[in-house]
Amino acid sequence: MSEVTLSQADSGTVLTLKRGQTLILRLDENSTTGYRWSLPALDTEVLQFKSDDINLPSNTGIGGGGQRVFTFEANNPGQVKLQLKNLRDWVGEESTIEQFQVTVQVSEL
Repeated sequence: MSEVTLSQADSGTVLTLKRGQTLILRLDENSTTGYRWSLPALDTEVLQFKSDDINLPSNTGIGGGGQRVFTFEANNPGQVKLQLKNLRDWVGEESTIEQFQVTVQVSEL
């Protein structure tokens, strides 16, 4: 099955996937300063979380950024709202500096 890749520019959109397709979400992140994208619980019947990786350039020092890569698989027909926040977990919601949201619709074929 094919892959669909999204970035920050796709926030606010509606995406239709076929059952079995892979969704790759690439979001810029500056984890060296404590800001990380948080992934809340979501309906795994529709969209299954597969992995969460960080890609950092080899010369990244303190304050340097990278890219967080989330991978999901479309499981069953339905709709789910994927909402992430870029924040410092230990500070809480008030530290949110950016949000990402996309509505994912999964079809049978």
